[in-house]
Amino acid sequence: MIMADTNEILREHLNNIKTKIAERMAMNKRNASGRTVASLKVEVGDGHAILWGSKAFLAMERGRGPGAVPMNFVEIIMAWAQAKGISAKAKYGQNANQESVMRSFAGAVAFNIMKKGTKLHRTKQYDDIFTTVLNEELDKMSEAMAINLLDQVSTINDSTQ
Repeated sequence: MIMADTNEILREHLNNIKTKIAERMAMNKRNASGRTVASLKVEVGDGHAILWGSKAFLAMERGRGPGAVPMNFVEIIMAWAQAKGISAKAKYGQNANQESVMRSFAGAVAFNIMKKGTKLHRTKQYDDIFTTVLNEELDKMSEAMAINLLDQVSTINDSTQ
């Protein structure tokens, strides 16, 4: 009974976190392809729980600093631009197909991020995607766990009298 109640509390609050993160991503227009939100998975068992998610969440709040980029970063930028509906135009007089124009655009964006970081990082801005949600829901979860424990102790005391 105790473990079932604990698991249910964990599941409820981690699912709340998952839902609220998805809402904040949509509100901040940070959900281009939907893959990052789809990466959120709740796993609960035997009194422990994990909320899995893409490591991209770290960059969503504070941006990405300059430095090494993945080998396929240009392709990642191209997929992001496509998901966001971003298009690029060939330079005046340049006769190129759309894919090569987009590859050139993505290469320039990737190079800029590699050298300077993302705009969010450079401007030291902050998009609160998960931090506040996580802290608030963890507080609520702690309260629910404490109440559950008190109920269990009370039940045990009542049964021994």
